[in-house]
Amino acid sequence: MENNEKEMKSWEYIIQTKKEHIDFINKIIEAYDGLGNVRTLDNQNGLIKILTNSYLLDDMDKAIETLKQKNIEMEVLEKREWLGVL
Repeated sequence: MENNEKEMKSWEYIIQTKKEHIDFINKIIEAYDGLGNVRTLDNQNGLIKILTNSYLLDDMDKAIETLKQKNIEMEVLEKREWLGVL
């Protein structure tokens, strides 16, 4: 691998949102083929995880910002390399 090539790694976003926004966020993220997968961590408290890879981080950041601009309340609590837990 050349030095200027990024090694592909999995990343996760831990996000706080409203319970009623979880399904909509899931549908939007999964509508962009391959952008990410949404997992619900705590339905009652609106805690979700979005899994993606290092090549798509900028696109995921843009998607999250776009959702926020559309009045979908989302707070990224953590953005980190995937810990290996679905």
